[in-house]
Amino acid sequence: MEVTDNLAENKEALRSIVEQNYAIPEALDSLEFAQKLLVNLGSSDEELRDDLSYMILARGILEPGKLESEQLKQLLISVLNDEHLFYHIGEVNNDSILMRSFSNLIIAAILYTDASRPGLSRESIGCVKDALVRYVREEKDWRGYIEGKGWAHSMAHLAEALDTYAQHPHATSDDRKDVLKLLSQLSKTSVPLFYEEDVRLATVAHHIILGKQVDSEFLHSWLKSCYVQRETDIRSWRRANNTKNFLRSLYFLLLWDNIGVGLMDDIAHILRRQDEPFAESEEGI
Repeated sequence: MEVTDNLAENKEALRSIVEQNYAIPEALDSLEFAQKLLVNLGSSDEELRDDLSYMILARGILEPGKLESEQLKQLLISVLNDEHLFYHIGEVNNDSILMRSFSNLIIAAILYTDASRPGLSRESIGCVKDALVRYVREEKDWRGYIEGKGWAHSMAHLAEALDTYAQHPHATSDDRKDVLKLLSQLSKTSVPLFYEEDVRLATVAHHIILGKQVDSEFLHSWLKSCYVQRETDIRSWRRANNTKNFLRSLYFLLLWDNIGVGLMDDIAHILRRQDEPFAESEEGI
């Protein structure tokens, strides 16, 4: 226990693991080490949080399959709790967002690992969906880069979790429809998004469309739900701008893969409709 504690807190030792291609010492209990590294995800030290702890968790423990299915389940349960994904949920402009945001990256890594070596039950995967739905409802801090502390990127990291959930073998068509609804909701935030969160969100939808994982009738209806009526207040303008960027990103992802011509037409129509009030105001200039 003490050896694991000391290692997780020792940046020089963690750097050594990274330099050795993320090789974890054989004497370590991988689950215990993973649990200790989770604590560092809330650190304001960018190197300790991102370059060392997250990367070792993802590349050194999860990706190589160091955890058995039951251990993976235990780690997932930990990440979904109030000390990690929901740590001080609802608070803004403090460091608690770092723990919440990086917990989403670990959720994504766990689901990605399990998808290639299935072991988690449908019930466990269902718990992830419930947690992500709650997270979208309760998270208020959507900062991207924090000066002096590095990336929080909470919207982008959430998109990673939503993407790996939607592509997990246990996810159903209805589950993926629910993910698309969450994307529509997220794209309408009134918080200005500066760090390509629109692309990250659009990528989730693109993968669902590319895999033909929901029916076309739903997709056309869903795109209509992405429309935002732009009013004169600044919050409305921000919502419209975020949604437009999301739809533009999705449009080009579809274009580059030469799929979804009808959906692209829908997107173009929505974008034109959203810009109509602005275009009309320009006529008199």
